[in-house]
Amino acid sequence: MTVRREIARILSTGPRSVSSLARELGLDRRDAEDDLRHAIHSARAAGHHVVVEPARCKQCGFLFGEDKLSKPGKCPECRGTRIFEAQIRIA
Repeated sequence: MTVRREIARILSTGPRSVSSLARELGLDRRDAEDDLRHAIHSARAAGHHVVVEPARCKQCGFLFGEDKLSKPGKCPECRGTRIFEAQIRIA
């Protein structure tokens, strides 16, 4: 099974972050993010519903855009570095 199909299979079982996908598949985080973007595109093209819970600052609650899949470095509002990663799933 290809990496992108494996990502789609994992995301259909429950929400995951880029970091958790990278750990599960033994990939570098950047590679996992690239493959994830392609898997999301393919899933949407196949008619599946992709749910992205955006990254969120733990201190002030600022929500990042849904296009930001990897963990941001700092919050643009409070400059805090404690951030929840985006969670992605395929419904």
